Amino acid sequence: MILKGEMSMLNALYVSDLDIKKLTAELTKKRDEAPQFFMQSPMIVDCIDLGEKAKELDFIALRKSLIELDFIPIGVRNAPKGVNKELIKNGWAIMRTTQEKVEKQTSSDPATDKKETQSVEKGTDVNQVEPTIDSVTIDRPVRSGQQIYAASADMTVLAPTSAGSELMADGSIHVYGAIRGRVLAGAKGNIAARIFCQSLDAELIAIAGRYQLLDESKTELKGKPAMIYLDGEKLVIEPLAS
Repeated sequence: MILKGEMSMLNALYVSDLDIKKLTAELTKKRDEAPQFFMQSPMIVDCIDLGEKAKELDFIALRKSLIELDFIPIGVRNAPKGVNKELIKNGWAIMRTTQEKVEKQTSSDPATDKKETQSVEKGTDVNQVEPTIDSVTIDRPVRSGQQIYAASADMTVLAPTSAGSELMADGSIHVYGAIRGRVLAGAKGNIAARIFCQSLDAELIAIAGRYQLLDESKTELKGKPAMIYLDGEKLVIEPLAS
């Protein structure tokens, strides 16, 4: 027996309302926009927007609703610690907590801000910084059913990709050929990520969780060089300048 940890694509439902009926209606509408994409799709529930209010959320009703909508509820993350035991009892897994966003507090005194900046710069020891990989190159064919994930990096693909494959990167994705299957850039929420290709033949494209099925797209760039980026909440497909 071999037990491995793998990176698989999961949909995350960020709950910001305690009203299960309202949530179900919104989720039904979203599912109906792309039923092929969401059918039997693994789902995790993120409670970061609810905070302590998550203690009042009816997780039993939520789980039932997700199953009826043909999702597969997997687990919950960012829930208050007081509800974890109850969640496990009702069939939920407790997922790893996401890193909280921390905004720097700046003072109203420019001189103070300057001193703080200088202090940070002087305190950085370049010898203690671990090297990071910021680019991954794929030079072998990507087969149907195969998923390739570039963590904390851009991805460059030099080889053919097959229908049913999946390319996923935290940064941008560059494909020097046709892209097929699913292509997901900005996997961890990087809204500045982009997708570049010589021939747009993908089944699905996504940036920072905003997705579009090419079969339902009105773009005239199918089979042509294209660049995909995010404009607000909308995916934009433009010709790739030669």
